Amino acid sequence: MPGIRLRLPPGLGWAFWLAFLLTGLVELALHSEAVMFRYRAVFAQGRAYDKLFEVERHPPQILFIGNSRTDNGIDPRTVERAWPGHVLNGFNLGLPGANAIVYHGEIRRLDDHGLLGKAAIQTVVLGLDESALQEDNSLGYVSFLADPRALWDAGRYRDWLGSHLRLWSYSGNLRQLREPDKALRFVEASVRSLDPVGGAAAAYSGYRAGFGAAQNAGQVAQQEGAALHPPAPAVERFLWQAIDLLQSRGVRVFVTLPPLRDRFSAFIDPRPAAAPYRALLTRLRQRGVIVLPTPTGFGPDDFVNAGHLNDRGAQRYSAELGHQLAAWKDR
Repeated sequence: MPGIRLRLPPGLGWAFWLAFLLTGLVELALHSEAVMFRYRAVFAQGRAYDKLFEVERHPPQILFIGNSRTDNGIDPRTVERAWPGHVLNGFNLGLPGANAIVYHGEIRRLDDHGLLGKAAIQTVVLGLDESALQEDNSLGYVSFLADPRALWDAGRYRDWLGSHLRLWSYSGNLRQLREPDKALRFVEASVRSLDPVGGAAAAYSGYRAGFGAAQNAGQVAQQEGAALHPPAPAVERFLWQAIDLLQSRGVRVFVTLPPLRDRFSAFIDPRPAAAPYRALLTRLRQRGVIVLPTPTGFGPDDFVNAGHLNDRGAQRYSAELGHQLAAWKDR
């Protein structure tokens, strides 16, 4: 009605507008890749930008995409050494906690930069596991890395809205600043450049050696607990969209199944409960994706926990990957 005005209790007007201003500034900061990169030692999303920026500055010939099992399991430098003539240039874009929605967003972003195809990224190796096909956004990547157009087209309106209202969608991760260690790293990163645990993306071609401090115990337990849950159809669709985009740009697509300590990957597990994953692997082959043999012979000393290799295991796995990929070089 005309003449109605918002009336606040006496003395609270300035506090309301100050809170409104601060909220707006935080929202703007969350839309700044430079700000998030600044806090790469605090938030997983900052480290994701560290990796993406490096790929965009120095596009590799071969790109490894996956979640923490790729992040901790594939050392591109070791893959290169196993390549004839050592002329391969690779990079590890593994992001802990990422799934196929994020993989698709990363690939779409690289395509928007014109980096897919013969002039830049010629080969993509997907480190595929069960959690890549589950609904999980515990680290908040979807708000930043998923393609908003694809989210809208898929009817994921909550995720689409979260990509625009990041203070709302990322609030769970911001609450981690109540932890003293996180708060101290936030303060330290505010006054000086601070690399994430494991080093800057450029230092090791994106690889981060697996060790206890780099692993989120809850995330590991979630990965193992969901091992035989069937793929979420809504997430699986993003995997096929990503593969279609890569192949349309002439990028050769491989899939590797990271080794596990205590069980078979569901993609090769003979039990009936794993049938959806075996069927998905068959469809990948039918779509022209090259599924590499799963390396074997790993022992407990090669793992930091049930799902992640330590540096010793990663070097073995990476060398085997290099030999496998080299065998396809002239095919």
